[in-house]
Parts: sequence; structure tokens; C-alpha cells
Amino acid sequence: MIHVSARRGAALHGPYLPMPSGKLHARILLAAGGSGNVMMEITADLGATRLVNAMVRIDGQRSIEQEVDLGDSVEGLEVRLFCRGKCEFTILGVELDLTREHRWSPPEPTRQVGIESGKSYATKIADGFIDRYLSGPAVMEVGYVGYDHQTVPIVPQAVGVDIGYPGYDGQRFPFADQSLDAIYSSHCYEHIPDYRAVLKDWFRLLKNGGFLIIVVPHQHLFERKRQMPSRWNPDHKRFYTPRSLLGEMESALDENSYRIRHLVENDAGFNYRPTPRETGSGCYEIELVVERIVQPHWVLDDGAVRPYPPADFLVSARQERLSPYEVRLDLEEIGHLVWGPYNTLVEGNYEAHFFFDGGAVEAIDLVLEVAEGGRHIATIHRLLPNLEDRHHVVVSFTAKGDGAYYEFRVHNQIVQANMSVIFRGVEVRHMAQA
Repeated sequence: MIHVSARRGAALHGPYLPMPSGKLHARILLAAGGSGNVMMEITADLGATRLVNAMVRIDGQRSIEQEVDLGDSVEGLEVRLFCRGKCEFTILGVELDLTREHRWSPPEPTRQVGIESGKSYATKIADGFIDRYLSGPAVMEVGYVGYDHQTVPIVPQAVGVDIGYPGYDGQRFPFADQSLDAIYSSHCYEHIPDYRAVLKDWFRLLKNGGFLIIVVPHQHLFERKRQMPSRWNPDHKRFYTPRSLLGEMESALDENSYRIRHLVENDAGFNYRPTPRETGSGCYEIELVVERIVQPHWVLDDGAVRPYPPADFLVSARQERLSPYEVRLDLEEIGHLVWGPYNTLVEGNYEAHFFFDGGAVEAIDLVLEVAEGGRHIATIHRLLPNLEDRHHVVVSFTAKGDGAYYEFRVHNQIVQANMSVIFRGVEVRHMAQA
């Protein structure tokens, strides 16, 4: 909050952001009751380039606004406010909204990207790598400046983020969850101390179907030594081989939340003749592309968690098997709709998670049962909400571990006309010993 009481001079300037192309709407938020004549400007290049300016009368309104078309990405974008005569008002904040019309075309091979990225940039354009993984409208490059402050982000629509970017603390980025189509980082990741926290935050930003592209120096090509520290860059926190890089992905990210789409040891133009104590040339890196996917409702069977897909269950005659993983339940039928799979369990406390989704236009009424040797031991009568999204119901029970067979049932007690729901199976979780 800034209170302004002046006749002339600057009341506001900043925040000096890099901004991709698009239509920018800048809004200065004001407290009620302000007054005065002001000049509002939007500039680029730290004030060297004026994009738009206008005189505005503040007379009690809650905001003043300007809009400008950014034909190309700009650096050092700034919103300025100058008093023109007696002014009395309070600034509550500034909002910047960018609307982007995305028209993708591959960048020029001569684009001035980072030194390491530039070594194989033309090849990545020619073989479709850039088009395949970096053509989305919302792209971020992390650590793009490096040692050359003349570099630009990897593709024209990308926002380049480095230390000093407003709201970035070196670990967590000031962007919304699932807001990016791709994140690109070249020869930066190996400098980050807490890779787990950073990987989790990068992954938080990716949309489902978005790509995380990480390029790191190869231990056997760049470092060419077995133990830390790095001979060529003392700031490197870790050495990498493909195996160790994949290991970090597995340790930081949830299983079945991603798939590996590209893994290459890039040694294009690398000279193998110099000894390990001589500097190398050419490319000496590992390229990894990870795609974020929609996690399935099930988890891996580790003995404590057993996933039972619909294919393991018996169904009544009117139920429709859509696939091994889906059964459409006709809720006009009364009685047991699904039952099975008749497996034994060791002694202990359990949770049976019944999974459903889609199909219902309103709340549905179901009874979910657990049976031991044909005898009910746990039942939940549940009114499920509108199942436009995935939903699951938990039934807790205790197994005696005496060799009895356990059965999980979906039962319908009333005719629910023109209603159906998709059954996606049961997941049984062993909680603790009884």
C-alpha cells in the first residue's frame, strides 16, 4: 500500500518484468476517496521505450487502467504513475493481465539462446524437438540468462525466469498450479541444492500433458571424473548419468504421475581425444523430457495395497463391460450389480476403496458391502453426489486371516430410472494389524 500526497513527481514505477507478446491490461488498484490528475504510462526496456501513456482524472474511483498490444516480447516492463497537480490517493496494488493469441511457428535457428542450448538448437528445430515439446503457448525457461546476459528464452513465447525474477525465491515460482505447457531448463538443474523441492514445484506448474525438459552435463563427458567436486564448475551440486537423473525423478515425483518421453545422451560434435584434465568441446549433456499425465485412480500392488479392476469381478446380466477397467452399472436393476473377487487376506485392519465416475445426472443411491466367506461384515449405504468426476467410497473392515475368501459388492436397493454409473474397481489397503 502506497499513500500519495503530492503536487508533482513519480507516485509509482515498476516492476520491471520480462513479458511475452500479447495484449496487456494494466490496472492500478486504488482505495476509495482519492483525487487528482495523473499520467499513467506503460514502458519497456527499463523505461527507455514508452508503449502507451494517458492523462487520467482520479475522482473517487477504485482503479485506473491502460491497455497495450505487445507485438513482441519485451524486457523490463514497467507501469508508471506521475502526479500532475495536487494529488491525494492510496495505491493498493497493480494487476497485469496478459491475453495471448498463440500462433506457433518454429523459431529461427539463429535465435540467441543460451550457449549450451545453442550448440544443438538448429538440430532440435529440424528434427521436430522444439515443435513437439516447446510449441505450447505457456512456456517457462528456468535459468536462461546463465553467463551471457544477451541471451533470450528458448522460444519466442517463453517467459525467462532467473534469480531476481519478482516473486521467485530460487525454489518456488510465483505461478498458478497447472498453468504451463512446458518448462525448459538447460545446464541449471545441477546447480540447485534441493532438487526434490524444485522438481515438485516445477511439476506443480505443469498442465496434464505438459512437458518438463531438463538438460544437464553428462558426468562421463563433461566432468570426466568419478567424485565431486566438479573440475570445471565448482558450483555443480551433483554429477549426472542417465541412471542418476532418472533416479531423482522417481524419488521426487509420484509414481504414475509422469512418463518419460525422451532420454538422449547428446554427444553431437564431442571430441573424445582430449584427456579428462583437458576441456571438452561439442555437446556433453543428457536430455530428458518428462510428460505429466493424469494419475490413474489405482496404485501399485505392494502387498499392502491391492488394486482389483472390474475385470476381476462378476456382474449381473444387465451390466455392461466397457473394458477391463470399466463397467457401466444399470441402476434400474435391483440386487447385486457387481461382486468379487474372492481373495484371501492376512489378518489385519483394511479399507476397501470403491471407485466410480461419470454417467449419473444426479445423486445416486448405492449399498457397498464387504463379505467374509459369504457373510456380511461391513456395509455402507451411501448417497453419492453427481458423478461428473471420479469419486470413491471407503468401507473399513477387519480380516481374521483364517483363510476365508473376501468379497466386495455393489448393491442397488431401489429402481433409479434412466440412471447409470461407471464402476472402476476396488482398492484394498492394509492399514494395521488387528
